[in-house]
Amino acid sequence: MKSPAALKYVSATEHIKILRKAGTDTRLRPMLHDEIQVFYHAALTAYVAAWNAYINNLVDEFYDLISDPANQIFDAVYTIAQQAAENALTRFNTPNWENTRDILRRYTGYDPINDWGSSQRNMNLEQIRERLTEILKVRHSFAHGSDTPAYVWTQSPSGQVRLTSKAIQETATFFKNLVKVTDRGMKEHIELTYGLTGFW
Repeated sequence: MKSPAALKYVSATEHIKILRKAGTDTRLRPMLHDEIQVFYHAALTAYVAAWNAYINNLVDEFYDLISDPANQIFDAVYTIAQQAAENALTRFNTPNWENTRDILRRYTGYDPINDWGSSQRNMNLEQIRERLTEILKVRHSFAHGSDTPAYVWTQSPSGQVRLTSKAIQETATFFKNLVKVTDRGMKEHIELTYGLTGFW
């Protein structure tokens, strides 16, 4: 079963699929490559935003689940930790590998690195880290009006550096798998650390 944060992620991504489909919709032809890129850039940006929101929601849910107001000693420490997490989340706007892992480790005690390493078929841990970094760099490039960085996945079959429908589909799959394993890992962390079960 998925966490409420993962369910919100899935809901958000259903709308993002429309952007990718619009870029390939033959009814909108003829469309210039620059016009198609607008749809793909918007889709990639929306996937990053959905990932960011997922992490924010997951940390919030963590604190909702472990709350124990009846235990005054725990509640005092819990309140300090929750406030620190809320402050950190307000500054969490670049959900790359390092920042996301740091937020989860520092404010929930869950280190997702082992789970992330098993999140993608045909990709090892370093490749997964690289891809997440690259996705954030691509988002940064068009958010700031720069050229799209040249990576294997940001090139068309003809060798032009641009996003393609395939790149957006791969990004969707990448984040879907990352959410899935992060959700599972956080659930196990809460069960093992706090003895809670049956919450998702």
